[in-house]
Amino acid sequence: MADTLLRQWTMLRLIPRAPRKIDTADLERLLLAEGFEVNRRSIQRDLNTLSTRFPLLCDMREKPYGWCWDAHAVLDVPGMDPTTALTFALAERFLNHVLPPSTLRRMEPHFRQARAVLDHVDHPGMAQWPEKVRILPRGLKLLAPEIDQGVLDTVYDALLRERRFTARYRPREAAETTYEVNPLGLVLRDAVTYLVCTLWRYEDVLQFALHRMQAAEILDQPATRPEGFDLDAYIAAGHFASPYSAEPVRLEALFDADAAYHLRETRLSEDQALFDRPDGRVLVRATVADTGELRWWLLGFGEAVEVLSPKDLL
Repeated sequence: MADTLLRQWTMLRLIPRAPRKIDTADLERLLLAEGFEVNRRSIQRDLNTLSTRFPLLCDMREKPYGWCWDAHAVLDVPGMDPTTALTFALAERFLNHVLPPSTLRRMEPHFRQARAVLDHVDHPGMAQWPEKVRILPRGLKLLAPEIDQGVLDTVYDALLRERRFTARYRPREAAETTYEVNPLGLVLRDAVTYLVCTLWRYEDVLQFALHRMQAAEILDQPATRPEGFDLDAYIAAGHFASPYSAEPVRLEALFDADAAYHLRETRLSEDQALFDRPDGRVLVRATVADTGELRWWLLGFGEAVEVLSPKDLL
């Protein structure tokens, strides 16, 4: 009985909110991945039973039939407390550019319920908390390029379901081309959203700016992951950092005292060392990645920094 309850609870979690849907074949695959021994007949039986107790819908307009939650349904056990409501309110405000659009739509009933909870909470400070928190970018804020909403939905859906998709893509200095894309992850950098992916059956990992993508359509083929690929390791290797060389450099530079002040609180590297000089300047030594970002950062200080080593850094 306990195993059946746990399986059915997991199934409820796997069923998407309308207009998305999931068929019994995908439910079987996901449940098997969760460790449940189950077949499609028992899944269909569970779905029929659960739909009498929960707002589940079955789309029978075409095969394979798909199941979904009613678009306005909320499964909330236990009830949402004020702290949880505050978390949802902050997520709605600050994560709207990070979460998939389909997830945001799916979360809308929770956001709506969170707003209702905060409107009736006894402590007025908690209800007003979202108005007291802001997140500011460092440096000049650029306006985000417009991304086709259909493309955005397809890319996020492909990542969530681990499926390939086709899309037309316009490189910066080449003709528009249609690709079969194998998505691996998303990286949001400043105002631009990049898709990290491979193409067709190749294993070369590439980056596509989503605002240059058009007419995306999800495929039935499962996405594959190059052996050993890790998104964090890919980023750490400098693929988003305009690398000048694969090896780090030992930076030595003289900063005006005011320009160096923030480095006492936010270090350039683990081995950073600062030395106050008699002329009031600060000698900075640190092992850093040899990238374009390093050069742009140093140039931003103008005459307030003098690079001693490497000599060819600026």
